[in-house]
This record gives sequence, C-alpha cells and structure tokens, in this order.
Amino acid sequence: MPIESYLMKEKKAKLQYRSIILSDTHLGMRETGIRKLNNFLSNVSCKTLILNGDFIDGWALSKSGEWKKAHTRCIRLILKMVEKNKTRVIYIRGNHDDFLSKVLPIAFDRIKICEKYIHKGIHKRYLVVHGDCFDSFSTKRKWIAKVGSVGYDNLMRFNRFYNKYRKLRGQKPFSLSAWVKAKVKSAVNHVNRYEESLAKMARKHDCKGMICGHIHVAADRMINGIHYLNSGDWVESNTVIVEKKDGSFEILDYKTFEKNLGSLWRPRHKRIINNGHSKQENKILVKASQVPVLS
Repeated sequence: MPIESYLMKEKKAKLQYRSIILSDTHLGMRETGIRKLNNFLSNVSCKTLILNGDFIDGWALSKSGEWKKAHTRCIRLILKMVEKNKTRVIYIRGNHDDFLSKVLPIAFDRIKICEKYIHKGIHKRYLVVHGDCFDSFSTKRKWIAKVGSVGYDNLMRFNRFYNKYRKLRGQKPFSLSAWVKAKVKSAVNHVNRYEESLAKMARKHDCKGMICGHIHVAADRMINGIHYLNSGDWVESNTVIVEKKDGSFEILDYKTFEKNLGSLWRPRHKRIINNGHSKQENKILVKASQVPVLS
C-alpha cells in the first residue's frame, strides 16, 4: 500500500530570555501597539519581567482614554507568566501612572511595585528607573506635560490615518513624532541632557549600567563609561530590551521578534495512507477505528 508524506509546521517552545524590560505601553491610551504587545507576551518566557513605567496611562484614562479588552488581556498574560512560569514582575512607577506613588513600595506574591530597582545582570549592575525624575516638564511643570500628552495622543491619531493613506500609495509607514524629535533642536538637546543625567545617577548607585524609558527613544550605547539602555515604547516603535542567557542585552523590535519566533517553527513529517478514499472518508474510518469494542 503506497504511503505519502507531507510537511506540517509544528511550534516549538517560546523564546527564552533571562529578563525582559519594556516600558511606555500606555494602557488606556487610544493609539497603542497593544495587539503586538499581547502577541509578544504570549510567545516569550523569562525569569524577570520589568515594566519600566507608564504601563497604565492614568492621564489618558482620566481624560479621553479608553480601556479595551486587549488591555485586560495584556494584564492577564502577565499574571499567567507569574503563575505558570514563576516569572518575577517588577513594576516601576512612571509619570503617567503616578497614582501608584501613594502606595509605594508594595509587594505581593512575585510582583513588586517601586520607584527604582537595581537589576543584577551577569556582568554588571543596572539601575532601572522610568526616567521622568530628570524631566523638568514632568516634575516642575506637570500641567505642561499633561497638555503635551493630549497633543501627543492627537498626533498619534492623525499619524494612524496618514499611514493608511501612505499604505494605499504603496509607501512605508512614517512616524511624525520621531520626525519632530529629530528636527526640533531643543528636543534633541533635551534628550541629550536627560541621558547624561541618568548616567550620573547610575554612578551614585554604584552601577555600571542604566535602564530607562520615558522619552520613547530606544537606545543602546555607552555614555561616559555607563552602559545606557532605553526600551523605547509600545505606542510607535514597539521595542523592548531583552537580556539573553549569556547576560548580553539587545534592543528587540517587533519585526525582529517575529523573525526570531518564526525560526522556532520546524517541519514535521506526518504520514497519510493513500488508500483511494477521500479525506472525509478517511476521517470517518479513523474515528470508527477509535471506537472501543465491547466484548
């Protein structure tokens, strides 16, 4: 009896990391990359997950924000990681979730919520803060920061429609906020001063590295002997910091994540007996063969 075989893709284990650091997900904001974030969380595993500020956007929720089912799913995915994978979650307070300041620090089960955290990497210690403490607009001129947040939300909404128009014309997506940050000299200088201040803070805490978020600009470089990492955001860039098992760090964007996830799929041979029957008839024969015979 002739036998045919065909290739069937089978999913392997999840992407494994020592730690994952993500920030600025802004749950509650209308324009976010929440679906991509949920797909990412569904397909990774780690010992430590650090939510480095602005995970929940209290400013947006108090104004024109919207809490979607996908936002609830995101929280459930994280709790599932805690329960099934024994993942430890560190939640760093940001400026958009500053409502947490009244209860900090607090810890329950494997979840800790705090202002800052020292991550002990394999090769060096990293100070983890959201980064708003070095932003004068977030600390001294909070009303300006809130007005800017509303403007940013509207810019993202316009950007979404603009990119739909570009897609119809066969063009790649374009980030208006990134273009503004690159063109406005004061914004560039503000980012540079911000990064230098963080490097000084890392030295005060006897750390050789600094991990932060807040400015929505992913980065991985050395600043005056300090390893500076910024996880970016999940509003536009959809980037995250991952620490591999060997202790090295990488800025992982969503497209690279999809490629890495695709490499976990491998072909598996499945045998089918070609007995002249149709696929539907073979299904019936298989089910019939599985019925127990009573004696």
